[in-house]
Amino acid sequence: MSELPDDPEEPAADDASEVSARIEGAGRTQAKVLDLSRLGITTLPDSISKLTQLQGLNLSDNQFATLPESISKLTQLQRLYLSGNQLATLPESLRKLKLLEELYLRGNDALGLPAEVLGPGWGEVGEVGKPAAILEYYFRTRGGERRPLNEAKLILVGRGAVGKTSLVKQLVTKSRFDPKEKMTEGIRITGWDLKLNGSEDVRLNVWDFGGQEIMHATHQFFLTQRSLYLLVLSGREGVEDADADYWLKLIESFGGESPVIVVLNKIKEFPFDVNRRGLQGKYPFVRKFIETDCADETGIEELRKIIERETDGLADLRAAFPAAWFDIKDKLAGMKQNYLNFDEYRACCTEHGETDTAAQETLAGFLHRLGVVLNYRDDPRMQDMHVLNPHWVTEGIYKIINSKKLDAQRGEIRLGDLAEILDTQVYPSHMHRFIIDLMKKFRLCFSYPDDDTHYLIPELLDKQEPPATGEFAPEACLNFEYHYAVLPEGLLPQFIVRTNVLSEGRLYWRTGVVLDFEGCRALVKADVPDKKVFINILGPAQNRRRLLAVVRSDFERIHRDIRMQPLEIVPLPDHPDASIAYQKLLVMEQNGVRTLPEAVGNELVNIDVYALLNGVDLEGTRRKEPARDARQSSFRVFISYAHKDDTLKNKLAVNLKILQSQGLIETWDDRDINAGDDWKQKIDENLERADIILLLVSPDFMASDYCSEIEGKRALERDANGEARVIPVILRRTGWKHAPFAYLEPLPQKSSPVTEWKNRDKAWLNVEEGIRRVVEEMRKRGG
Repeated sequence: MSELPDDPEEPAADDASEVSARIEGAGRTQAKVLDLSRLGITTLPDSISKLTQLQGLNLSDNQFATLPESISKLTQLQRLYLSGNQLATLPESLRKLKLLEELYLRGNDALGLPAEVLGPGWGEVGEVGKPAAILEYYFRTRGGERRPLNEAKLILVGRGAVGKTSLVKQLVTKSRFDPKEKMTEGIRITGWDLKLNGSEDVRLNVWDFGGQEIMHATHQFFLTQRSLYLLVLSGREGVEDADADYWLKLIESFGGESPVIVVLNKIKEFPFDVNRRGLQGKYPFVRKFIETDCADETGIEELRKIIERETDGLADLRAAFPAAWFDIKDKLAGMKQNYLNFDEYRACCTEHGETDTAAQETLAGFLHRLGVVLNYRDDPRMQDMHVLNPHWVTEGIYKIINSKKLDAQRGEIRLGDLAEILDTQVYPSHMHRFIIDLMKKFRLCFSYPDDDTHYLIPELLDKQEPPATGEFAPEACLNFEYHYAVLPEGLLPQFIVRTNVLSEGRLYWRTGVVLDFEGCRALVKADVPDKKVFINILGPAQNRRRLLAVVRSDFERIHRDIRMQPLEIVPLPDHPDASIAYQKLLVMEQNGVRTLPEAVGNELVNIDVYALLNGVDLEGTRRKEPARDARQSSFRVFISYAHKDDTLKNKLAVNLKILQSQGLIETWDDRDINAGDDWKQKIDENLERADIILLLVSPDFMASDYCSEIEGKRALERDANGEARVIPVILRRTGWKHAPFAYLEPLPQKSSPVTEWKNRDKAWLNVEEGIRRVVEEMRKRGG
C-alpha cells in the first residue's frame, strides 16, 4: 500500500503559526502532498481548504479530537492519514471527498472502528479499508439501535494427525473421544456459543484446518487478524520444536499480533515438551502453553477456561454492530444455499430491514472478513455468484486438490474432469468454471495459453528436478538468493502461477521452474530443508538484470501478500559459494563506502559495493528509501482489454514490471479489484485517475461494448481534454484504423500487431520503450 513520505529529521513545529506557514507554502507551490505529522497540533487551520490541488494529506500522530468541516473543500484528496490521534468524532463532510481512496484511522480508539473495517495500519500488509465502507460503517453505527458484535474466530492449525478435530469436539460439544476420528481433509467450521463473565453471550466460529502439507498453501487465504489461534502440536514425529517455529511464524505473518495458545496434545501417548521461554521470547503473542490428551480429557477444561479468557480480551470483540445487520448476518450464517447472487443477497438485506445499497455492500465486505460468508463480487469473472458458504468453497477446492485423478495427472486438469471429482448435486456443472476461477484468483492454478479449459495446479507437480537444471552452473550465471526464517508451503507453486507466461516450455516441478525472457533463461528453485530460494540466470549479459528484475518483482509481491520479508542475498560473481546481504550493500552505498573487505575461505577479497549492486539492480530500481515512498512520483497506468486477451495482457505485464520496479509507473487492471468492491465503480474510478490509458486492441476488444464504447470513449475524452495520455497497443490484427482512436500513435511501432512479430520479445520491448518515452515526456512537462 502507498504511504506519504515523511522525514524523521524534520524539526517539530513550535506553534500554530509554523503549521499555517507550511500550509501557505504548499498553496504557493500548488503542492500535491502535505506532511503535517508528529507536530503535536490539536486543530487544523481553515486555510487548509485553499489547497484545492492536494492529493495526499498526512496528519498522523498529532492530538486532533475533531476535524474541521472545511476539509471537504479538498476535492482532489486521494489519501488521508489520521492514525495516532485522539479523534472521537468524524465530520459528515468527509463523505464529500469522492476521490478518496485511502483513509487511515488506526490509533483512534474512541471512534470504535473494528479492524475488519479499518484494514491494516502503516507498515502492515493487507487489504486497505475502503474509505466509503469505513465512513458508511461509522455513521451507520452512530445512529439508531446498535449492539456489540460479540463474535470472533478461533483458528486451529498444526500438522495432520495431531488431534485438532478431537479437541474441537471435546471443547464445543463435549463429545467422547473417538480414537478412529477421521482426519480433516479441508476446513471444518463449527459454531461455539460461549457465556463470558457468567452472562455475556459470545459466538466463536471455530475453523479447524486440515494438516496435510498439500493444503498449507491454501490456509493463507483464511488465516486472519482479530482471531484467537490454537497451535496444536504432538510429540509423535519428534519434530515438535520445528513445527512450533514453522506455525508460529506463519501465524505472525498472517495473524499479526493475534493471541496464540500452544496446545501440547496427546501428552500421555507421546510425552514431550518445547522450549517455552524461547518461543515466548521470539513470539510474544504466545499467551499460554497447555498439555492435553483427549483420551482421558487431560487439560480440556483448563483449555476451555483459557480460551474464554483470551476471547474476552480480543480486540474489537465488542465492536458496535447495527441492530438491523444482526438478522442478516444470522440468516446468511445459517443459509442452506451454497451460494447467492448479489441480487438475492440484496433481497435478504431488504427483507431484514437494511434497504440502503451502500450499507448492504459495506456489510457484505464486513461479513467476508469475519468469515461468516465469502464474497467475491469484486472479480468480473465471478459477477453472478457473490455470496458463498465457506464450507462449500473450501470443500470444493480441497476435493479437487486431494483427488486421485489429479494426483495421477501430476496437477493437470481439464474442466470436464470436475464432473468425476465433485458431487454434481452439490457442485452443478455450471459452477465448475466458477470454482476453477476461484482457484485462479487464489493463485492455486493457471490455464494453459492455448486452452482456457486446461489447467495446471503446481502444488501437485512431480517433485523430480529435470536434468536440464544442470546447465545453470552458478559461476556462469547472474545469481540471487532469498533466505527465509520459514519457507512457506506453496511459495514456489505460487511463483510458478504468477510467471506462467514465461514458462510455456513446461519445464517446471513442484519446487522450481525455468523461465525464458529476451534470450535469457532463469532457474528458480527452492531448497526446502535449507529454507532458501536460488535464482540463476544465463544469457546475454545486458538482459540478465531485466529478467532478474521481473523475478524479484514477483517475489516481492508474494512476500507482501504473505507478510514475510526474507533476507536478500547477493552471491559474489567470482566466488559464487560466498555471498553478502543485499541490505548490507545498500547501507554501505548510502554511507559512501565503495569497497568492502570480506573473508572468502582463506582469501581476503575487496568487494566493489557499487559494482555488485549494479550487477543485480536495473538503473532506477535501487531501494534507497522505504518502498512505500517509491511510487509517489510514478504515473498511473490503466489497462483496458478484452478478457480473451488475458494471456497477451499478462505478457505485456512482464515488461511493465520493469517500468514499475524503476518507479516510473503503477499499473491497474480489473484483476486488481479487491474483495468487497463494486467492480464497475472501481473500474470507473481508476479510469478517471489514470495518467496513461492503454487500449489493448484486438477483434475481441473492438467487439466489446464495455471496452470500446465505455472505457474507450471516456479514455478519448480525457485524452482530448489533456487529462491523460491514451496509447493503443495493437495485439492482434483488426480494423482499428477506422476506430475513434485511429488518430493516436499506436504501439508497437509501424502498427504491426504484437502477434505478427517474428520475435515476440522484441515486440513487447518495443511497447515497453514506447511507454517509457511517453512517461519521460510527461515528466519533462511536469505531468
